Amino acid sequence: MKHLKIKILSILTLIILGVATVVMGYYILHDKQEDDKRMAEVHKSVRINYEQIIGDTIQFYTARANANIHSPNVIHTIRTGDHDALYRLIQPRWEVLKNENPSLIILQFHKADGTSLLRMHQPSEYGDSIALKRSMVAHIHQYHKKISGFEGGLQGVAFRILVPIIDHGEYLGAVEFGIAPPYLTEKIHRYTEYDSFFLLRQNILGTFTHIDHYFPMGDYIAINVPSRFLPLLKQYKSNHRILDSVTVKYNNQSYAISSVSIMNYLNQPIGAVMFIREIPDFWRHAVNMILATLFITFTLMITLALVINRTYNTIADTINFQELYSQTILDAIPSPVIVTDGNKLIAANQTFLHYFHYENIESFQRDHQCVCEYFEVGDTKDFLMPMNNDQRWTQYISNHPSIHHKAKITINDVTTIFDVKLSVLHFQEQFRYVVIFTDISSMQALSITDQLTGIANRLHFSMIYEHAINVARREHKPLGVIFFDIDHFKQVNDHHGHLIGDTVLKQVAGLVKKKIRKSDIVARWGGEEFIILLPNTDLDEAVKIAETLRLAIENKPFETIEKLTCSFGTVALHENESSEELLKRVDDLLYEAKAKGRNQVVQ
Repeated sequence: MKHLKIKILSILTLIILGVATVVMGYYILHDKQEDDKRMAEVHKSVRINYEQIIGDTIQFYTARANANIHSPNVIHTIRTGDHDALYRLIQPRWEVLKNENPSLIILQFHKADGTSLLRMHQPSEYGDSIALKRSMVAHIHQYHKKISGFEGGLQGVAFRILVPIIDHGEYLGAVEFGIAPPYLTEKIHRYTEYDSFFLLRQNILGTFTHIDHYFPMGDYIAINVPSRFLPLLKQYKSNHRILDSVTVKYNNQSYAISSVSIMNYLNQPIGAVMFIREIPDFWRHAVNMILATLFITFTLMITLALVINRTYNTIADTINFQELYSQTILDAIPSPVIVTDGNKLIAANQTFLHYFHYENIESFQRDHQCVCEYFEVGDTKDFLMPMNNDQRWTQYISNHPSIHHKAKITINDVTTIFDVKLSVLHFQEQFRYVVIFTDISSMQALSITDQLTGIANRLHFSMIYEHAINVARREHKPLGVIFFDIDHFKQVNDHHGHLIGDTVLKQVAGLVKKKIRKSDIVARWGGEEFIILLPNTDLDEAVKIAETLRLAIENKPFETIEKLTCSFGTVALHENESSEELLKRVDDLLYEAKAKGRNQVVQ
């Protein structure tokens, strides 16, 4: 009998290993196919969006061109070649157009003889034979038809729309609009959330073309590349053919790089618009799947060694017992617990129903399909939302077991922070997720608050700092930072003792907290140093706030201490400045304030 058990155990072990290997291989292959399919859809989507943006831009400025041409007296001044009169007529419209689109850098009227009649962007420069330098201008003079495309010039590379000026069948010349590439890349980011830049062949730019912020890539020049992607592009350039749509891994992060060909006015390829976006790392996901599969496999084998000693009836009785008392077990857990298939609620314990003020699960299901409808945005990426990286929240937790997942829920104006743990049950192609919500609100508050002063601590500041910078850049809003410390604080501790020193720290923190806005964040950086985050605040306003705080502290009577002063460093976020660079800059300014004699604000 013992040998039979060993034989059965060996056979079942081999079966489990074989099935686990097949299932693991199948899911990795399936996920890879889905990943490839998703990337193909991404490429198709960005191409459609780019073509739509280009089409809308051409249509918009064609309409603007016709509106200018058919304005009163414009045709007459073009016929007579009266540069000054045409400038006076078009000037008000030029101002409106620039306010409409700051990236509009060119509005030019061309005469039919190939010379420039009027450059609104350079009104004093006219009369030159521009058709000899610009092939698009020569082309419209020859064929008298609207054209568009990228072309270089003295103002740099621009997307140009040229519309013929025709009066009673007579060709008088052309009007040209030129839009800087950032206009298109900003629209692309708004519609697709992709960062983008333009890659143009060097031989189409011309020797007189002025270009800033470019990066050479073989026969191409990359224009207006975000600085953070330059190392990524160097790797892409080294390992892939230019214009390939690929996935590149850099600094443990995967990026999707897609290209859409750009055609000139003759429908000839002259380069591409390149799209870049962070994407989940498939192979990291595959490794996690393999590790999870191995863990489950060995757990099953160990469990099997125990289970095989039981009889069929014992196993059946155990299963019946579990089915009979499953709800009782859920109710015995003091934290809210639910069972879901990933879309709708299947079961919940009494603690869950009590927290949401429902008598039973049926009444909850009448009002809500998913508990995720209650999820709120938190101050870090760890907080769950109904969809995370294009995945349902349950699937996202399952695919990212190493992340400390949290959920923020408010019931009757009371906000609770939950730690969220998930277990996955898979049976006959059906998934069940058992989710436990553990209240960590008190621990959360304790971990982010400075115990002495009651304001945010350095950890909390660090959690929201990067987020604030990303929001400022995304919404194109200013962001100010103030860094200050108490002058000669060591003398306070030495002369009056640490208890008085602690009291001073509390009073300074309390004073600053009352003086700043609710949207501002003040945190204790360490010792006698404090830092303030000022959303939607430019440098001038930040300096005023710092000066107000400096005077308030200088004029406040402190217990046992006749006078107290502070030194301040004040900055505002620069374009493309990293978080570390911003902190270093404000720290240097604080030390400059101290070196200049303290009790002052340095910007």
